[in-house]
Amino acid sequence: MSNARGGRRSKGQRELLGTRAPVLLAEAARTKAAELGLNVNDYLATLIAQDTNMLEFAPRPADPTRLELPITAA
Repeated sequence: MSNARGGRRSKGQRELLGTRAPVLLAEAARTKAAELGLNVNDYLATLIAQDTNMLEFAPRPADPTRLELPITAA
């Protein structure tokens, strides 16, 4: 899933959607996203994809077999 420069593959063209949710709802979204191994943006995009029956656009969770390497200060 990486590109020639070593980063992750592009998710394609994106557009910003913004919302201001009640604090408790925002906290619940952050918690659920973390439980699923997603960031909040990917979690919300997944919900939209499910609700609109456009699952081909739902972000996929990271591959759990790949480890994140620590970055040390130079």
